[in-house]
Amino acid sequence: MAIERGTSEDRGPDSGPDPTEAVLYDPFVDDDDDADDDDADDDDAGDDGGFSQEEPDTEAVAFDPFAEDDDEAVDEDDEDSGISDAAYAELGDMAGLLKDLEKLRRGGGREETSQRSRLQALDTFRERRGTRRASRMVADGMVELPWVQPAEPKEALHDPTAAVVQKGIPAPALHPGDVVAGQYEILGVIAHGGMGWIYLAQDHYVAGRVVVLKGLHSTDNPDEAAAAAAEREFLADITHPGIVKIFNFIDDPRVPGGFIVMEYVGGPSLREARKAAPGHLLEPDIAIAYILEVLPALGYLHSRGVVYNDLKPDNIIVTEDQVKLIDLGAVSGIGAFGFIYGTRGFQAPEVATEGPTIESDIYTVGRTLAALIIDLPTSDGVYDPGIPTPSTEPMFRRYISLYRVIARCCHKDPALRFHSAKALELQLLGVLRELIAVRDGKTYPAQHSLFSPQRTTFGTKHLVFRTDQLIDGITRTVEITPQEVVAALPSPLINRHDVGAAMLQGSSYAEPQETLETLRQAMRTPQYKESMEIPFAVVRTMLDLGLTSQARSWLGSLDEKYGENWRFFWYFGVVNLLLGDFAQAQRDFSRVLGILPGEAAPKLAIAAVDELLLQQAGLREEQLLDDDLARACAGIRTSLDDIPSRVFQDLVAAGVLDDEWSMVADNPAMLRFHAMRLYSLVWLANPTTVSSAFGLARQLMNEGEVELAVAALDRVPQSSRHHRMAQLTAILCLVAQDLTEARIRRAARRLEEIPSTEPRFLQVKIFVLRAALTFLRQNRVYGAASHKPLFEYPFNVRGLRRGLAITLREQARVAPYPRHRYALVDMANKVRPATWF
Repeated sequence: MAIERGTSEDRGPDSGPDPTEAVLYDPFVDDDDDADDDDADDDDAGDDGGFSQEEPDTEAVAFDPFAEDDDEAVDEDDEDSGISDAAYAELGDMAGLLKDLEKLRRGGGREETSQRSRLQALDTFRERRGTRRASRMVADGMVELPWVQPAEPKEALHDPTAAVVQKGIPAPALHPGDVVAGQYEILGVIAHGGMGWIYLAQDHYVAGRVVVLKGLHSTDNPDEAAAAAAEREFLADITHPGIVKIFNFIDDPRVPGGFIVMEYVGGPSLREARKAAPGHLLEPDIAIAYILEVLPALGYLHSRGVVYNDLKPDNIIVTEDQVKLIDLGAVSGIGAFGFIYGTRGFQAPEVATEGPTIESDIYTVGRTLAALIIDLPTSDGVYDPGIPTPSTEPMFRRYISLYRVIARCCHKDPALRFHSAKALELQLLGVLRELIAVRDGKTYPAQHSLFSPQRTTFGTKHLVFRTDQLIDGITRTVEITPQEVVAALPSPLINRHDVGAAMLQGSSYAEPQETLETLRQAMRTPQYKESMEIPFAVVRTMLDLGLTSQARSWLGSLDEKYGENWRFFWYFGVVNLLLGDFAQAQRDFSRVLGILPGEAAPKLAIAAVDELLLQQAGLREEQLLDDDLARACAGIRTSLDDIPSRVFQDLVAAGVLDDEWSMVADNPAMLRFHAMRLYSLVWLANPTTVSSAFGLARQLMNEGEVELAVAALDRVPQSSRHHRMAQLTAILCLVAQDLTEARIRRAARRLEEIPSTEPRFLQVKIFVLRAALTFLRQNRVYGAASHKPLFEYPFNVRGLRRGLAITLREQARVAPYPRHRYALVDMANKVRPATWF
């Protein structure tokens, strides 16, 4: 805002203080020179323009490094205060130095010293511009981005001759030395874009700074002129730290449409960074981190009603510790028509017919991320539409959630893409957490999850509970149930921006019946008419009351209004799971995963549903997969990218596996395949979700992978309250199938490390002893290869029979029912070796 200056008489006595103005800074002015002026100012201090004397206006203070410390200043005109010429002559070589100092003290040479000081400060500023600083942590501290040395502007210049000759591009209209608008001297060209050559120039009006000149839309007709005027207006108002600054708009007769003058950002583009990386591909975590740095800038543009249109690796520049979008020449309003600029291979296909939208910008984000991490197929130098599937791209097999987030960004239907940069950012953070966990074994908290943590566990005690039959004689099942799965699944968190969020939080401690009445009354209130959380809270409350069929009917009434929201599919999946419709529940949870590929909750739900489908078909304990494929699914020692692509292409050709690896399947082998890898992904990325560890162990045991099942259980941390249960389960896994002496001894050693006060110690010991005796009988040998004892008993038939009889009697002493106690004693008598007495 410009300030019109005038005299105090023009403003009047009550107009306030003088406007802020610059004051000459002279480091050599004596402190006492203005003493008289200060006295004069004190005389006029009565008219303060409405401001108190306690709060004076900001003013400059003279700084003189040669001023006397004494209160009384030395008179510079006093000749006696100096040193005589005779004295200087006697000093010899020191005379010149002292004369310079005396000259400085008297004020001589102030201008030269001040100039030197300014030049020195500028030199220091320019030198430290490229000073290397530390790398920085981004993406919630999960990725470290390196500090990038800024490039010299002249290093960015290119010789246009090759492009003119090889590609038939018209020669640049401007040449080095040309001056545009009397201000910008052309240094050369740095690239060729959709609107012609992009020039590097020096601004002679602003400290010789280097700027970029890029052509604007042409104005050959009134419509184009109006569009160009509108473009200039909103481009001039764009200010974001992640977007290149715009300095000016200029016209030049040599270039139709004129130029946009932008900040020069010295640094490599992500395209150049990819070329310099090993294998000419960026590591996926680094690429995701750079995209996460760009998304806030895109979100800013979208919030202002414009879209970027031309996101690609060339337009993302990394310099020092900044990531910036450059080249705003293609920016347009949302839904604009006319010439919408973009790059083939990156631009969304519907832009030509429907115009640019937020979803079309999201499409370019997905294409950019894919181009940074994999070799996209090309035709005539342009990326082909679509992206490779996990069946053909090993990286996508290993990081399946990364594939899903890119696939949603690049979906052919804009309605099925992410609808905001913020929504994409939240899912990318979840994908990044999972990726780092799978690759490096490092886990980070889910700070932006849309779901609560797992409320309880399922399937963690079944194998150990089966041994409780030794206590009371009651047979126990080892199958999971829909009810325990639903009770353990995470719950969707309430959207705090919803109009009904505050009311729902206040009712969370009420009884379900009371809560349902409160929700019914709230839905009749105009204040909560637009709330989305309240109708879904009704579903939760109905489920708490056991009104499952009513909850399903209520969800059906919400189809028209919320039928595309992920919460709708989640609650329908829960209802169908409780009603036993596992196939429909699988489809519902798969829709949630397609919308939220970075969330762990739908992965856990689908894995549990697939396991229930196998139980329902009676195939729970059947081996269904090839050994190599089963091991790769676990992701513990090998991963799916180690399996040749032809294996999956054959499965796709046979119709067993969907080409896009959809979670909707009914083939038993694919049910096991999806259950194993989803349990594995959840467990690797969320070590607190122990249900996934036990689920993975169950699937591995069914595939005969005992060692991997034990390895999965061993990852349950000691801090977990399920650690002891995991230890006992691992012991039982070692003696459950494919018995070997080594496994039996390992199981015994593991049990000996557990305190004997463990309530299930004796019954697990009985299972280990029985397995050892079975092993000897199956191999028709009397004793083990090693003479070392098993527990405190010799590892031979007689020693194990004796040990088993003793342990059964010990178990009988703690049996709760007399009848079962007698049964255990009878069993001990039968197994006890024969004696003479």
